[in-house]
Amino acid sequence: MRLRSKRPAFLVLGALLLPVLAASRLAASEAQAMTVTVGPADADVIGTDNVAIQKAIDRVAEAGGGVVLIKAGTYTLQNSVRLVSHLTLRGEGPDKTILKKATGLHSRLKLDADYGEFIATVEDARGFAPGMGVSLLDKASPSGWTPSVRTIVSIDGNTLRFDRFLHMDYSVENDGEVFNTFPLVAGYEVEDVRVEDLTADGTRTGSGRLDGCQAGAIYFFHSKNLRIRNCVARNYPGDGISTQFVEDPVIENCEAFGNAALGIHLGTGALRATVRQNRSHDNGQDGIYLCWRVQHGRFEDNQSWGNGQNGISIGHKDTDNVFLRNVVSGNARAGIYFRDESEINAAHRNTFQENTIEDNGRPGAPGTGVRIEGSTFNITLLSNTIRDTRPASRATQAVGLYIGPRADYITTERNIFSTHLKRAIQNESNGEHNKIQQPTGNR
Repeated sequence: MRLRSKRPAFLVLGALLLPVLAASRLAASEAQAMTVTVGPADADVIGTDNVAIQKAIDRVAEAGGGVVLIKAGTYTLQNSVRLVSHLTLRGEGPDKTILKKATGLHSRLKLDADYGEFIATVEDARGFAPGMGVSLLDKASPSGWTPSVRTIVSIDGNTLRFDRFLHMDYSVENDGEVFNTFPLVAGYEVEDVRVEDLTADGTRTGSGRLDGCQAGAIYFFHSKNLRIRNCVARNYPGDGISTQFVEDPVIENCEAFGNAALGIHLGTGALRATVRQNRSHDNGQDGIYLCWRVQHGRFEDNQSWGNGQNGISIGHKDTDNVFLRNVVSGNARAGIYFRDESEINAAHRNTFQENTIEDNGRPGAPGTGVRIEGSTFNITLLSNTIRDTRPASRATQAVGLYIGPRADYITTERNIFSTHLKRAIQNESNGEHNKIQQPTGNR
């Protein structure tokens, strides 16, 4: 016979009250947090540039955390707005608070700029100024982690001095140059950060292009517990929103469009991402891009359309993610694209459920709804709608689902293939473990 132990009443009551007390403490903490306003008038910090915003952030940092409220207006950025831990950077709405990159500026190198140097001598230093953010690259080191993103600290003639040494060689022979591209809003090694209710506008005029490894209109590097909410990232000479080496990022209800490269870029080692209710469209490359080692993420209720390559791209060690109720349409190549990776590096164990994938491809370049390349294993496609809704004469999404020769363990169930697909499933897999539910016919 098992005896029931009785807990003292005060312990039971305490257990019931703990959540209430915790919520009360959180509310009190938020109420007591420092708030610093910045704006063109009637603000704690008066100004409409990155210097004013940074002053407000620095005040919050000195207090150990809080809120910086950027009032309505257009703010011209000559350098990144640098975030700190335990900060909420909030605008008054993406249609009201606009952080805009300064006019583009660049100059070719006059002398080689070498690894370890703090300087670069350019052909023409006019327009450059101390405090300005710049990047250095050349044809041999054009992208990824090879450009150097720096801040000018002083200028002597045509020689620019930077805050940190260069981490690559940049040569005149390889068309080395310096240009004023930098992340507009940037968090480096921060945690517990929110960016909300603002627009980051990269202008895309007259300045060099950086991919999302080191820059983006909104950019995080090596950070934890971050949230980007109700923001617009547009017209950047690179990626709209980029997060690299991050844990538990949340990107929600944002819009990324008109960017030269990717719309939303989950980058190297992004773990446990939540990406939901975003709109990524009319970007130069992919709408939503999973780079290297994006794992255990959840992508739901997003829209990705009209992008220059794919709606959603997934590849190198991007495993164990779930894609739910996304709408992917009108992209130039494929709606969902699994990149060509070896077995040890492929995007295994991903699930796509209740997504709508339609109208992808371009005239003269037929597209695919879902294209699985590489040695990609354990992909589940469940209850998705894959179709081309346009008249047959204008339909370009020729194949609903393509399974490449090296893919295996692909499972499809209850997917609907409808309307003007030339072929619902093109299965070229040599694998022996696929479970492909054949469609009963296009409807």
